[in-house]
Amino acid sequence: MKYLHKILNNCDEVSMLALRSEEQPLPFLKGLEVKIHLYYCRCCSNFVKQSKLIDRSFKHYFDRSQTAPPFAAPDKLKEKLKKEIQ
Repeated sequence: MKYLHKILNNCDEVSMLALRSEEQPLPFLKGLEVKIHLYYCRCCSNFVKQSKLIDRSFKHYFDRSQTAPPFAAPDKLKEKLKKEIQ
């Protein structure tokens, strides 16, 4: 029973472990503790879901912004600048 109390009431550690598990796999017992805690704790479960959503959003934004140029000058402007430079 003492072990169950440790799992269910350690939200700070579980949230950090859950974030860390997105970068690298956790040891089996720590991963099991996190999964059990997330099953019972709605706050931590929501935190992990929101964190994953934010990560996906940032990844989508930065992947998209690297493929498309942020600004493309019109051809008229390019010609005008070439004439002014010469």
